[in-house]
Amino acid sequence: MSQTPITVTYSLEEILGQINQKLDVLQKDITDIKIGQIKLEAELKGEIKALETEVKGIGKRLDTQEFINRSVVIGFVLALTAGAIKLFFPNIPN
Repeated sequence: MSQTPITVTYSLEEILGQINQKLDVLQKDITDIKIGQIKLEAELKGEIKALETEVKGIGKRLDTQEFINRSVVIGFVLALTAGAIKLFFPNIPN
């Protein structure tokens, strides 16, 4: 079995030129990706700041709600205690 030799009809200059073109395109793509990443990071930082502000606002509202709930529970316990005292000791105010 004999194999025929393979001949290349391209010049080395053409091949290197095509490789350089592909590398230029890849470099441009990498640059575009980096720019996109920087823009995305800036957007995320802005969103994080907005979320931090919202969380602080929610925290303040929760503090107020906890105070109101605590006041209602204390009032309910006092009313139950007064009712129980009145039920078991009806002659105390007299």
